[in-house]
Amino acid sequence: MRLFDDEHSPPQVWAVEDTSVQITWGNLGPGKVTASVPGHEVTIDHLGGPGALDIPGLQPGAAVTIDLLSESDGATLETTTMATPPGPELSRFATISDLHLGARRWGALNTMTDPSGHAVPHPFRCALSAIEDAVAWGAELLIIKGDAVQHEVEADFAQLGDLVDRFPDLPMLLIPGNHDVDCQGEAIPLGVGKRELTYTRNVDAVDLPGVRVVVGDTSIPGRGRGSLDRVSSALMQTAAEADRPIFVAIHHQLQPTRIPRHWPLGIPAPQSSALLDQLADLPQPVTVSSGHTHRNRSRRHRDVLVTEVGSTKDWPGVWAGYVVHEGGVRQVVRRSAARDAITWTEYSRDAVAGLWGKWSPGPMDERCVANVWTPDRSASY
Repeated sequence: MRLFDDEHSPPQVWAVEDTSVQITWGNLGPGKVTASVPGHEVTIDHLGGPGALDIPGLQPGAAVTIDLLSESDGATLETTTMATPPGPELSRFATISDLHLGARRWGALNTMTDPSGHAVPHPFRCALSAIEDAVAWGAELLIIKGDAVQHEVEADFAQLGDLVDRFPDLPMLLIPGNHDVDCQGEAIPLGVGKRELTYTRNVDAVDLPGVRVVVGDTSIPGRGRGSLDRVSSALMQTAAEADRPIFVAIHHQLQPTRIPRHWPLGIPAPQSSALLDQLADLPQPVTVSSGHTHRNRSRRHRDVLVTEVGSTKDWPGVWAGYVVHEGGVRQVVRRSAARDAITWTEYSRDAVAGLWGKWSPGPMDERCVANVWTPDRSASY
């Protein structure tokens, strides 16, 4: 079977970190799959179809040539690992967003359904795989950045409770997205699951070694777009009180232009720019990340790194990990690797007449990106 064709994503280096890479593919025949670099190789037993593997033990900031071999074909892939930010590693955390637990369909017209016949709905399988991967990767905290459920109804919140209860020892922060407050039925519960995880309805924060994680609720009940009106003051106060670098997590993307360039609508540009200017004026370095758009992108606003991270449940099916060092933080966006998750997310790339497969992933250097503090910035907090 060929390694790639027009109907499937090609074998590719999907994610790079400083000492490892993740390779994914859309269609390989069953049998052993081996990825080799000089002096090192990884082999897995593959059941056929989509898949992924990791190559650890690489050198930071180095060019890498990878020979990917199946039992019927092969390909050569090239990439460069990320440089390690200055100083020792201090902590790790992860984010997921746009789980849409309770959804059954996907696509521009909601016509795509799961062809596998799996008893567990694909949004739950994908979210479960993302969290399991993040825990195995070493995340000490999980942030759920909104649209955890498809609708504001009891059945969907029950699925969310089932999901978070599977990780009782993993600290979590949970914020609403527009789907969580779409006014379709019951109000958001006071606590989700047996662990009674609560939605943050204003601003909350957790201090980890080397970073303060700040989350804010940008949702407007019954509306798709977001707003900072209710939370900007508390968010800035919480950030300003930090004695360490800051990571801000929200659901809606911060629009850079007054006229939106893509759907869905996020937070209007005047509000977005005002917040980013205030964050950029702080002595602490700042990183901001959102969901909502189901795509992977990043940009800079002055010294602030601003990222968008895609959904767990549709192509490419991702979660984001953050490694905090004394001199910076690096983001890696990885695909969920469980077979019953990646098989669905690979299928879902055909949405919007195939355009979704090209639009959502974003460039590698906007998925795997570092925010490195300058020496004067490090000395100012």
